[in-house]
Amino acid sequence: MTFVRLAFFPGGTEAHYRAIGDALGEYAPPAGRILFTAGPVEGGWQVVQVWERKDQLDAFNQAVFFPAVASLGGGGFPQPPRVTDFDAADLLIAGS
Repeated sequence: MTFVRLAFFPGGTEAHYRAIGDALGEYAPPAGRILFTAGPVEGGWQVVQVWERKDQLDAFNQAVFFPAVASLGGGGFPQPPRVTDFDAADLLIAGS
């Protein structure tokens, strides 16, 4: 079943997001990731991820994302995200 994670970062800005992107550097597209998008919303920064399975997101976070954020020494987003996870009942992608 398709797994979706919504992460809202209160007080987050594009500068915070770009700092994490710089820390991540170039990496191969992670296995199982279907969609990633992020942008400003009222009060912070919103990230939306769609994966084939949750364990694939967990593996990416452990191997790539968390080490990159740790390398910033607190220079990531100012507050932890408010996370909502769910298994999608449906996923429609234009052209597929």
